[in-house]
Order: sequence, then structure tokens, then C-alpha cells
Amino acid sequence: MTHAPLALCLVGPNQQENLGLQYVAASAERAGYRTELVGFDSRRDIPAVVRAALERQPMAVGLGMAFQYAVDDYLDLAQTLRHAGYTGHLTAGGHVATFCWRELLDGCPALDSVVLHEGERPIIGLLDRLRDAVPVVGTPGCASRDGNAVVLGPPGPPVLDLDELAYPVRSNRPYLVAGIPVAFCLTARGCVGECAYCCVRAFAAASGAPRFRLRSADAVGRELGELRARGIRIVFVQDDLFILPDERRAVDRLEKLRRACEAHGASGLVWWVKGRPESITPRVVEAARGLGVTHLFLGIENPVQERLAYLGRRHRPEDNRRALDLCRQGGLYTSFNLMMFDPDCSLEHVSETVDFAARHLVIPWNVCRTEIYPGTVLFERLRDARRLDGDFRSWGYRMLDERAELAFRILRSCLHERAFSGESLLNKLISLAFGMQAQQTLLPGTQTDTLARQVDELGRAVRQDTVDLLRRVIDFAQRANPTDAPSVTRFAVEEALSAGARDAPWHEQVDRLWDVLHARGRLTLRSKGKVT
Repeated sequence: MTHAPLALCLVGPNQQENLGLQYVAASAERAGYRTELVGFDSRRDIPAVVRAALERQPMAVGLGMAFQYAVDDYLDLAQTLRHAGYTGHLTAGGHVATFCWRELLDGCPALDSVVLHEGERPIIGLLDRLRDAVPVVGTPGCASRDGNAVVLGPPGPPVLDLDELAYPVRSNRPYLVAGIPVAFCLTARGCVGECAYCCVRAFAAASGAPRFRLRSADAVGRELGELRARGIRIVFVQDDLFILPDERRAVDRLEKLRRACEAHGASGLVWWVKGRPESITPRVVEAARGLGVTHLFLGIENPVQERLAYLGRRHRPEDNRRALDLCRQGGLYTSFNLMMFDPDCSLEHVSETVDFAARHLVIPWNVCRTEIYPGTVLFERLRDARRLDGDFRSWGYRMLDERAELAFRILRSCLHERAFSGESLLNKLISLAFGMQAQQTLLPGTQTDTLARQVDELGRAVRQDTVDLLRRVIDFAQRANPTDAPSVTRFAVEEALSAGARDAPWHEQVDRLWDVLHARGRLTLRSKGKVT
């Protein structure tokens, strides 16, 4: 049996699957184009990606630019592909590429085109033209180079009915959390929020598609039934808005999903979902638990009313407290991020945020700075005020409050591995806590309870230490002279070295617990015949 030649090689991050590329691959496969996905998590993967492209010689290579911080990595990959001899069509897509298509095509001669917005339909038009050896200029939903000019094609038709999409292409080897097979899933696209910093809202608004679209509950249940038959036990929902904002609609949606899962043999799954604090009510918690939701990532963002208003959030500080209490009372585990810094925050606001974190040491959380993405209200606000630093590869800013800026610059060095990196200790603790929670649901028992106490104690210790460090930095920033560079540098280096020394054994403990959970999950489920 001979296979059709490879038409499309899709390249992008694959640390927790990549539903964006998996949906594009499914669309291309349905149209008759053989497609392959290649992981690209850092520039260390460049040689492997280049080798795959040269060996397979696809008609097109698509770079899925999911993260702004990785733009330079993709530009290096594109240039390396050309220097290594790849002569096929090289395109880019994703959130970053959609808003920076002109900069990418102007600044990277290796690229031939950019796919804008949702890629399922534009990629087929692009592949059709490449197959027929006709110019790609003017392909709907794409920007491309025509000689020395960059040409934007007409808008691509949006996908109005998500049920029409083919199920995403999935690996034969599922992702594992604590040794338990996981599937990542979308039940909706878009969001109804007005968040000033959110690229999801900007992406939907620019595409011409409705701001928010739901898949039918039956389609979700059918997909999860197929995945459950393949041994999946955990579903990680990547919707930006899973809990609907109206209580009646939210409960109705959760009940429909529960019934659809029962009808298609997908009962008993452990669910991770996201929700907004203002949408959490006792009835919503009860309905979520009925579906199988174990963990709710809450969009708390900040505990200060002034900061919430600046960020375009609709909820109030009391909604944060109420949602956390309701989830605890209803048996839902939670986690959250705190946007501790933003362009106009004060050091007093930062201190209030740290106090909030200190009151919730038992809950996994992380802290961050509000980042700037093209197309967002916050980007336009800072651009108009001439406050943007950098360029499309990495937009930044300085805070108006010089002491808040000083605190952030110090923390950027001493909390990088603890909080700000992709594999930060606090992020790993959130994942570890969820893995533990999944085992508490699927593998209850004395040993599970013992491990859960170890995970809780470790997380609490790290978060308490983080609060203490944050308070030391805030105290220093309040009294220090921001222009005294030697003093600031000395303090930052001392804190960074001290934090690093404490972080090293904690990273080892996290990794050891992950290894224990992973081995235990695989062995226990296999012995019970629940893993294929």
C-alpha cells in the first residue's frame, strides 16, 4: 500500500498537545491532504524539525506561533530551514502571526505567507493553490508576498457551526498526568468578556466570527465517548469560557454535557475547567461536580477593585472571596493566577495582592505581570500613550509608579525560576496538585491520602516562602533609592541566590512526587484493566 506524499508539516509547541494545530491537521486530512505534526517547544528542537522537513519534503511547512515570547525561535527556525535546503512553501499562523502578519513577512524573507485567524479553512485554500501550482496571492484568510509587496487576501469565511469541524488529530500515545491518560478538549471558542489584556477577545473580534460559539453537547459527548473508549480518564478543557456567565444557562449547559457523556459512554471522567469568579454559584458548583469537574481554574487575576477595573474585568473583589468559599464548600479544588503588576499599578496595590495570596496558601497559585499582546485594548492604550517598549517580538512597558517598577525588576531576577518561567516551580505545583487530585478521585485510599498530604505541605511551604520574599522586596522598594544601582543590584543578587538555593531541593521534591504519582497511576490503572 502506497501513501500519498506528505502535503503539510505543522510545527508548534506540544507540551500539552496543541489543539490549534490538531484541528488544522484534521481539516487538511479531511480535504485529502496527508499531514504530520512535529513538536517545537524551544530552539533546541530546531535540528529535529529541520531534519523532519528535509526527510519528508512536504509541500508546505506551517509554523504555529502560539506564544509571543517564542517569535525569535520561529524566525530562526524559518531561516535555518531555508539555509538547510527546504524549498517548499513556508507559512505561519496562530494568534501572534495573525496580528503581526505584516511585520513577519516584511522582516523574514524565508516566510512565503501567513494564515490569519482560525486556520481550518484558509489552510485548505492555500494547499489547493499549491497543489495546482497557481499563485497563492489572494488566498482568502492569508497574507502573502507578491514580489516586493505584501498582499492581504480577502477575509476567510469563519466557522459558524463548530460541529462541522473534524475532530482534532490525536496521537496514539496520550498525554499522561500522574500516570493517567488525558485528553485536551474544546467545547467552545471565544469569550464574552471585555478584558483589556486578552488576545482571545481580540482574535475573535478581528476574525469576523461570533465572539463566542458553543459546540453542541452531543458533539462533545460523542468525541469524549470515543476518547474514553481509548482509555482516557481525564479531560482538560481548554475553553477560555467554560462556565457560562448566566446561572440558568450555565447549569443547563453542564447538565446537557453530563447527559451527553452518559449517552456516549463518557461517564466517570475527571474534568479540569476554567471559570470566572462572578459566574460561580452554589447551583453551578453542584452541576459542575455532577459532570465530574474536580478542578476549577478561577480567573481571579487581582484582588484590588481599581486594578480589576483597569484590566477590564467585570467581577469585584468580593466575587473572588465568594467563589473560592463556594468551591471549597462544594468540594471543588481550585487554583488561580494573580496579575500582580500592570502598567498603572502602585506598590500599595502590589502589597494588597500579596496579602491576598498570603490568605490562600492552601490553594495552588502563581503570580505574574500583565503582558501586552497586539490587538488588545491595553496594547492600543499604551501605544496611543507612547508607553510601549520593544517590538512585535516582545512588547513591554515601564510602570508609572517607579517603586512598583523597581520591585518588578528585582523580582524578575529572583523569581524567574520560581514564578515567571514556563516551567516555574509554582506552575509545576499547580500541575502536581491537579495530578494528586485526579488520583484522589480515581484511586482513593490510604496511600493516596499520604501522598496528598506531602503535596499539600510542599505547596504550602513554597507559597509561604514566596509571600515572605515578595514582602521583603516590597519593603526594600518602599525605602530604597531607585537610582542607587549598586544597592539595588546587591539586594537583587542576594535575594536571587538565596531563592535559588531554596528552590533547588523543592524542584527535586516536585520531580520525585511526580515520578511517584506517574508510576503509581500507570501501575494501578493497568492492574485494574482501566488503561489500554
